[in-house]
Amino acid sequence: MFLNSYGRKHLLRKSKGKLALKITLSLIGVLTLVLFFYFKINYVFTNDASIDGYSLDATSNVVEEIVNVYVDEGDVVKKGELLAVLRQDIPLARKKEAIARIEVTKQDLAAKEAHFLKLKNDYERAVVGLKDRIITYEEYDHREKDFLASQAELDFAYANLELANKELETIEAELTHYLVVAAQDGVVTKRWAWLGDVVKAGQSIFTIYNLEEIWVLANIEERQIRKVKLGAKVKIHIDAYPLTLFDGEVFSLNGAAASKFTLVPQNTATGNFTKVEQRVPIRISIKKPSDWPKEKPLYLFPGISAEVMIEGI
Repeated sequence: MFLNSYGRKHLLRKSKGKLALKITLSLIGVLTLVLFFYFKINYVFTNDASIDGYSLDATSNVVEEIVNVYVDEGDVVKKGELLAVLRQDIPLARKKEAIARIEVTKQDLAAKEAHFLKLKNDYERAVVGLKDRIITYEEYDHREKDFLASQAELDFAYANLELANKELETIEAELTHYLVVAAQDGVVTKRWAWLGDVVKAGQSIFTIYNLEEIWVLANIEERQIRKVKLGAKVKIHIDAYPLTLFDGEVFSLNGAAASKFTLVPQNTATGNFTKVEQRVPIRISIKKPSDWPKEKPLYLFPGISAEVMIEGI
């Protein structure tokens, strides 16, 4: 059965449409391949990246019980701010004892000074009396020796007072070890101990991050690291903000692969060796978008996942 003219035209249009679709899909495929190889050659991409920053652990220097805590997770702290206090009963008692010892030493010193002045006057009169032949040399000798002994006792009293003051300074310095203070500005991101806990020397009580100085830590495949250079421009995608693209640049290249800093580095001398592609950590600065609303907070917290695309050499 032969098709009429309308049917033939319909088939012709249909075949032309299929041909155009095939050509379009082929062009899209070719363009995709071109773009893929272009970015593969000119850019370095990795999703093994996350936000990082300077962290500091506020620790105790002594073994003692926590008796006061003034901050909690999420609190903003300033450098030198008091975070917690440990029990200070023993050093405070020693401080009171040192203060009392200073007072006693001062009173003893005042008595020694008065005695010294009396013997000094006696000695000066004896010098004149010996010259005028009023007293004998034996009397003069006794007064001279009493004066010199009094002077030695006075010097010893001054030394005792200085020693007592130094002891008080030592105790006051020791008391600072019972105060846990912030060593930098930042945010308390983790609290590791609670009121009543007995902490050890060096044990972390708080972890503080400085959220004003953050960066993206990216681990680059060793085959790609040759394409990365300091100052290279970077496009950053933060998982927490999927519709925002951040700018940055490479400012640090670590001098060793990440595997060298694992808790138990691989020892290939044992004969058990499996070649694994290594990754080299790099640091990338991150800039706040210029059009970001001032009243809108930007939560770029350490640990948040990211993806980076770095301009290659």
